[in-house]
Amino acid sequence: MSKTLIFLLACVISRAAISQPEGNILGLDQFYLLVKDHHPLAKQAKLIVQRGQVVVQEARGAFDPKLVSNYDTKQFEGKNYYEVWDTYVKIPTVLNVDLKAGYERNDGQFLNPENTVPSSGLYYAGISVPVGRGLVHNSRNIGLKKGMVEQRTLQNQAYSVYNNLFLDANYIYWTWFGTYQKLKVATSNLELMTERFLGIREGALNGENATIDSVEALIQVQTWMNNLEKTKIDYQNATLQMQNFIWDPDTNMDEIQPDTVWSRGVVFAVDNYVDFAMRNHPDLNTLEARLNGLELDRRLAAENIKPILNLNYNFITGGDRSDENLTGVTNNYKGGVEFSFPLFIRKERAKLKQTKIKIEEGDLKLGHKTREVTNKVFQSYGKMTVLQNMIVQQRQIIDNYEILLNGEKTKFDNGESSIFLINTRENKKIAAELKLVELEADYGRALGFINWSSSFYIDGLINQVQ
Repeated sequence: MSKTLIFLLACVISRAAISQPEGNILGLDQFYLLVKDHHPLAKQAKLIVQRGQVVVQEARGAFDPKLVSNYDTKQFEGKNYYEVWDTYVKIPTVLNVDLKAGYERNDGQFLNPENTVPSSGLYYAGISVPVGRGLVHNSRNIGLKKGMVEQRTLQNQAYSVYNNLFLDANYIYWTWFGTYQKLKVATSNLELMTERFLGIREGALNGENATIDSVEALIQVQTWMNNLEKTKIDYQNATLQMQNFIWDPDTNMDEIQPDTVWSRGVVFAVDNYVDFAMRNHPDLNTLEARLNGLELDRRLAAENIKPILNLNYNFITGGDRSDENLTGVTNNYKGGVEFSFPLFIRKERAKLKQTKIKIEEGDLKLGHKTREVTNKVFQSYGKMTVLQNMIVQQRQIIDNYEILLNGEKTKFDNGESSIFLINTRENKKIAAELKLVELEADYGRALGFINWSSSFYIDGLINQVQ
């Protein structure tokens, strides 16, 4: 018996020494910062934002001035059939009015008469105006606005990545917190049970206690040794899960522990969460951005029903003219009118109707998602409130179990109770303590869920991730 006891005590001491890692405390907010700054998904979210900026830059490219130069020639059997050279700069504008200025020089024995220009070349400057279709809404300015809509969509996609990432991180953190707290409970109770067993065994050897009581106490020690082993492996698994979110090379999980001082955290009124979700929830804003894009498509489709009527005017002058010889230059010009209109406009009308149907579908999706987000906020807020009340009640239960346990110990000292009854009271108190740990972890997850459902996680990111 003495060898077994010595071995048992050695196991208890060694387990108690290695079960509770001591180190720096990692609070939840600090954990969030590590995730935001170093996690690959957080870095991916930043790349999504950059992609949105490039989309707008690409759309602005439709308004870039263009320098164009065309040169054609034909030489055959020693004859210069023709040489045609045209160089110009074209400047598009938001109103779809194109400005153009260039220089043309042509020569050759068989030059097309319409390409004949003075020997010194021909300068020209002109304008192209779409009087009908495309003056107000056209593919260029609509494309730019849709690029901005796409940028907002990608911005909200990045927010959604952050929101989901913080929700997963919050869940794992509170799992880590719960397993660590249970590890502490198992370690302290194993030490307590061992101390009690040694006292009862000593009393049994002296004839003060029944031998059966020492057996009962030994069973408790062995039971909590198994419980300690289970809590150890649970804590190790939770630590490994935490490593999936901590990518900071300077943070060593073996040297940190969760903040065991539980608090209810920062909680606002439920209306504040709902209002924030209505303004900033990435899913809602994404649907609204898509509706904005569809509205732009509707405007362009309605514009395309109009006839094409383009007016072109180019002032031309020979390369050998001086400024004082430009009197009456209005007689030197090249102009034209382009008109086109489909007689049935079935394609254009169908496109417009299709876009209107998509807008109606988008409105329905937005209404459904708004209701869904609102209900999730109320649901998670209600759960959080209930858990908060349960935690208060559970602490009172533990205090009452403590009173019962102390009373049972007093009765045992007076010979009016047994170790079995003490263990029963002790087990109920320990079960209540473990239940409190679970409630505190569940509350932390519930608070994280309401921050997720209302997208409150992105509150500090709205002005940062740009």
